[in-house]
Amino acid sequence: MRVPSVALWLFLALRTALSGMEVRWCTTSDPEQQKCSDMSKAFQEAGIQPSLLCIQGTSADHCVQLIIAQEADAITLDGGAIYEAGKEHGLKPVVGEVYDQEVGTSYYAVAVVKRSSNVTINTLKGVKSCHTGINRTVGWNVPVGYLVESGHLSVMGCDVLKAVSDYFGGSCVPGAGETSYSESLCRLCRGDTSGEGVCDKSPLERYYDYSGAFRCLAEGAGDVAFVKHSTVLENTDGKTLPSWGQVLRSQDFELLCRDGSRADVTRWRQCHLARVPAHAVVVRADTDGGLIFRLLNEGQLLFSHEGSSFQMFSSEAYGQKNLLFKDSTLELVPIATQTYEAWLGPEYLHAMKGLFCDPSRLPPYLHWCVLSTPEIQKCGDMAVAFSRQRLKPEIQCVSAESPQHCMEQIQVGAELPREGLGEPG
Repeated sequence: MRVPSVALWLFLALRTALSGMEVRWCTTSDPEQQKCSDMSKAFQEAGIQPSLLCIQGTSADHCVQLIIAQEADAITLDGGAIYEAGKEHGLKPVVGEVYDQEVGTSYYAVAVVKRSSNVTINTLKGVKSCHTGINRTVGWNVPVGYLVESGHLSVMGCDVLKAVSDYFGGSCVPGAGETSYSESLCRLCRGDTSGEGVCDKSPLERYYDYSGAFRCLAEGAGDVAFVKHSTVLENTDGKTLPSWGQVLRSQDFELLCRDGSRADVTRWRQCHLARVPAHAVVVRADTDGGLIFRLLNEGQLLFSHEGSSFQMFSSEAYGQKNLLFKDSTLELVPIATQTYEAWLGPEYLHAMKGLFCDPSRLPPYLHWCVLSTPEIQKCGDMAVAFSRQRLKPEIQCVSAESPQHCMEQIQVGAELPREGLGEPG
């Protein structure tokens, strides 16, 4: 009788241990739950361990809460959700999506308009806007961050929602229904075919996610859609879902470039708002990321090519887009440094910090340096006007003998002698 090798014993022991485990994947809609169930069945029939169990939540945010409560284990999130899940709840990214050889584990945020319109990046104020969802990467964080950074959008007192609601002439921002500015931010949203789920951050809202935001533009509800670089090509030229009830051509849409020009939708490498990190699978800090990758890797080796009984990276059979994973995913890769900071990168983190500013961290006063009596008077009037509008921080006017004196005091951070006229009343 042949004695099994040590390696074989270890392999059998590992298989036995894994067979008693399960990974609970959180889904956010009925179609995604169905795809997850089909994936679980396909994995089981192929003998892939540990077993995959599907837990249905109502939204990505709800799924994060289920993972924190240890009622679920994993979900794929975009950069904005990864930031929040990591910073606020200690979740970690363990498996990343790869889209193509050039883009790799990232993609591009773009602004799309109809070719027939005359909108540019410099004339967005007052237009109607379509967003993938509140705090979503390409649909909210990147465009709002860009508008703030470029000086188009002024955010006082860290009230980003108010600034955006004042800037655009109505929007659909799924997930903004519970905010104080829902009248403006949810004005363009439509819900499902029966009118349910209006402005929900879930597939119940027809204008949710990448395809939904593009549909918002295509149907004429909005004038600009903030989506990812492949969204237009994934929903036009014969790929439009039948439920949209129209035939769309990619040539009827253009991208808005940062320099004020416009470009064909295929030129997203040259014309985009930002390059952003790819979606990633997140889990609790105490979950073995290597186990999650091994499970998914075995799956993608069997179910990511044409002709396989189940398609991990296609949602066509379910009448939706980007279920469980983005349909443009070519492969899943393990993440070496499993922290949200490392995955998102310094540039994206910097933009996020600007969006998620804390009003309590603002200085109580902004000391404005003035050089003459007329300047003192105007500064005092400005301080009073700003105070009446409750703009923060409050302005206090301080005097100096010369511009050089002002610069010296600003450089050392010293407080200048304060003028009485600068005190807001």
